[in-house]
Amino acid sequence: VPVDVDPHTYNIDPAAVAAAVTPRTKVIMPVHMAGLMADMDALAKISADNGVPLLQDAAHAHGARWRGNRVGELGSIATFSFQNGKLMTAGEGGAVVFPEGEAERYETAFLRHSCGRPRDDRRYLHRVSGSNMRLNEFSASVLRAQLRRLDQQIAVRDQRWTLLSQLLGAIDGVVPQGGDVRADRNSH
Repeated sequence: VPVDVDPHTYNIDPAAVAAAVTPRTKVIMPVHMAGLMADMDALAKISADNGVPLLQDAAHAHGARWRGNRVGELGSIATFSFQNGKLMTAGEGGAVVFPEGEAERYETAFLRHSCGRPRDDRRYLHRVSGSNMRLNEFSASVLRAQLRRLDQQIAVRDQRWTLLSQLLGAIDGVVPQGGDVRADRNSH
């Protein structure tokens, strides 16, 4: 069920999420838009109060932080994309990070990405349906090299955002994305 966004941050509006949660809600999925993390404090509370897990879409937020914690360190599953339009790219592919204590969900995700086969399978015994869309080693090495320069790239984007947001704000009808002081690192 889509809900509205906060017009200041362009991220999911926690009040709209709270109003939309029903007993049928299976997951709350904030999208960290354009490098700015969603209000993870409010969303974590809604998640806990309703027993509905959070699944973060961090495809636009490589390197972002909320209160000093990097995206992916906030106690819920986070997904990343490495498609050509993202901050780190290798053509295609993605990653999923799991918090400690999520071994069962990790194993399920592994099965799904590995054609339904567990890690120790040597006889092609498919336990569930899955895909064969795994990231190849060459693409993974390209991504790994990009990790070394991600911090520097974020610093440059952050420095340039000051001027860019001023210039965008001078255009009639254009409202640059705002911020949130708790998002202490915006990867833009």
